[in-house]
Amino acid sequence: MSLRILHVLESLAPGGMETTFLNALRAFRACDAGIRHDVLAFAGGALEPQYREAADVLTVGSDCATIEASLGGRYDLIHVLFERCAYRLLPQLVGRRPTPVVYGKGYDMGGMYRLNEGLCWQADESMLAAADGVTFTTPDLARGYTLPPGRTTVLRKAADVAPFSALPAPDDSTPLRIACVANLHPRKRLGDLIVALRDVRRVVPEATLRLIGGGNVQEAERLAQLARELGIHDDVSFAGVVRDVPAEIAQARVVALPSSCEGVPTALLEAMAAGRPVVATRVGHVNGIIDDGVEGFLFEVGDVPALTERLTRLLTAPALAHAMGEAARRRAASHDVRQVARELLDALRAAAGRHRSPAVSA
Repeated sequence: MSLRILHVLESLAPGGMETTFLNALRAFRACDAGIRHDVLAFAGGALEPQYREAADVLTVGSDCATIEASLGGRYDLIHVLFERCAYRLLPQLVGRRPTPVVYGKGYDMGGMYRLNEGLCWQADESMLAAADGVTFTTPDLARGYTLPPGRTTVLRKAADVAPFSALPAPDDSTPLRIACVANLHPRKRLGDLIVALRDVRRVVPEATLRLIGGGNVQEAERLAQLARELGIHDDVSFAGVVRDVPAEIAQARVVALPSSCEGVPTALLEAMAAGRPVVATRVGHVNGIIDDGVEGFLFEVGDVPALTERLTRLLTAPALAHAMGEAARRRAASHDVRQVARELLDALRAAAGRHRSPAVSA
């Protein structure tokens, strides 16, 4: 093997970063088949079979013995992807082992609070300073931190857009459906969509809403009760967790996300790749992938009248929706996971050969 890398994840549960990195791990093979990719996950999850297939070695556990055994391997580089993993591992790695460390900084808690609320955690700063290299998901996130030159790589949020790019654009046969792919969690503010649907239907009586995602049982019941109170329960459907998300998007005209807190939502990039215009809140880095009025519309958190107006406009103006959908498809293409994976692998290679002597591969 020319290079041996240990990637450290928080869990193997389906989620934005976990699923994204699984797709990147698969893409690494096409970039350089000679590199060995081992994975240490602090907890298991539904993605474990896929990770076992994609990784050379997969280890699951967060106890001291498991971590020490994993770190005992002769790696040329350790790639830490989650804030919790960095808090746990960097004190063990820095100054004790010669192996270079790259910290993949995404929109974790520290990053989102820094960008959205202006709260800077010193521990966050310290972890990035201790790493030999840092990758950032977006330029906006990178601008929130100050690091010595030559150690920072700015990537883009990666998404497996290929299954969505293959979908045809909506036409007259596509239902007048608004889709939302999100966990059922209060911060997603899905109730705003239900209220907006009631008002949209005054102009577009055939409009319906499809909520795609699992999560909080109490939140699901609250949303269902809200739909009943508004008299539109039959027009709001809950898909739960689905395997075939492209099939759900294929049956929608518009995709919306009214969340109060986001980084770079994978669900929006997937919808954009499918040629669907999107309506989303102006939070996190959403405005980094959507220009208001080009690929879709942005609105302020909680502004239900603005959400209603934009959804109504897209459902009643097919030419506008088509133009925005095609612009969205073009924008999403640059986030293809295969392209971003190549850039990430280049950054990992560079860090492995910098500052510290590489380990001898086992």
